[in-house]
Amino acid sequence: MKVLIFPSFLKQFKTLKDQTGTYSLYGRKYEDFTVCHLTGIIKSDGSDQLIGILSIKEENTKNALHYPYLHSYIESENIEDLKISIHNSTDDILSNIPLNIELVDLQRLFVRIDQNETPLEVLKEKKVVIIGMGSGGSLLAVYLAKSGLKNFIFIDDDRLETHNIIRHICDLSQLGRYKTHAVKEFIEKRIPDVNIITVEKKFELHTRADSDEFLTMFEGVDLIIAVSGEHVVNYSINDFIHTNRLPIPIIFAGTFDGVKGGLMFKVDPRNNDYCYHCIYSDPVDSNSTSSLPTTSELEKQITYDRNLQEQVAQPGLGLDIDNLTILLSKFSLDMLLDEKEHALYHFDQNFYMWFNRTIIKSDGESVKFEGLELCYYEDLTKDSRCPFHGNKVDGQTETGE
Repeated sequence: MKVLIFPSFLKQFKTLKDQTGTYSLYGRKYEDFTVCHLTGIIKSDGSDQLIGILSIKEENTKNALHYPYLHSYIESENIEDLKISIHNSTDDILSNIPLNIELVDLQRLFVRIDQNETPLEVLKEKKVVIIGMGSGGSLLAVYLAKSGLKNFIFIDDDRLETHNIIRHICDLSQLGRYKTHAVKEFIEKRIPDVNIITVEKKFELHTRADSDEFLTMFEGVDLIIAVSGEHVVNYSINDFIHTNRLPIPIIFAGTFDGVKGGLMFKVDPRNNDYCYHCIYSDPVDSNSTSSLPTTSELEKQITYDRNLQEQVAQPGLGLDIDNLTILLSKFSLDMLLDEKEHALYHFDQNFYMWFNRTIIKSDGESVKFEGLELCYYEDLTKDSRCPFHGNKVDGQTETGE
């Protein structure tokens, strides 16, 4: 039998240690009561929902035992002196079962060593905004938190619905909740020292107040990752950053129709990179092909955003999304560590496409992309129609035709 004592239990214990009396133990028991988690202390009315009795400075509490016959007492003010025993039944209270007690120290659960491969001292000071808490965004948040990032802002106005669960990190118990709240809770239960701010609204800029709100929110942000899968949202993010001349790099990422592949690319205004407008045509100009590389005639203009009906009809596999999210996580870490020498994989290019299956181009060329292949494109240029880069060449304004 093993008993784990959690910080919430310790906190309440410290408020009761100078008192006398009998108190109930709150917690959970697992399997055949071989493991018990003690999480709290409160005065008991004998309810059978409790798992035992804690006696402060009283030696004899045998008569106070109740289901499931867990008996605890303390003879001093030190939690290390807590004695816990379990009995087979109320009629056999003398046949104690040996117990191992472990104090759960949350500060020690996630101790990592800062090293060249994973410079955690740098990562823990970074702040990341993730826009979109769907199947990809939620997993991305978990991967980055596990990698050592501590400061996040989650932005999404969507709630968890039944069709989300098959690919999302959250389960049926979270249905109906905001995805931001559910993902935050999922992470905090595993990594309690993270700092997560949630925003339950869509990234839209209808009024000056909207712009002012996000300007304040993005102060001190090191990276924005847009994974909502909606072009309109991505345009808003791109325009907001460039219009306000914010030195915040952005990563846009998403999957193709049917999850047969995906893309991720970075836009860094600090380097005067080509932007979302340069890569994608304007959403109202559906006939424009833009400079986006294609893999087949069908994908002359790749749109990775899908409406609800299409998502239900062509859900794709969770592992396909997970594969791209792993690459996106590494891409994000490389961006965050761009000023720090590290031994993680370095992404030299701005634009990458990943394929979940083998795709043969239909334009007569004998070129095919193997499944699980990551390809990069180094010949993408700024678009002459782009509102931010269209009239500029190498940072200089054009003066003639």
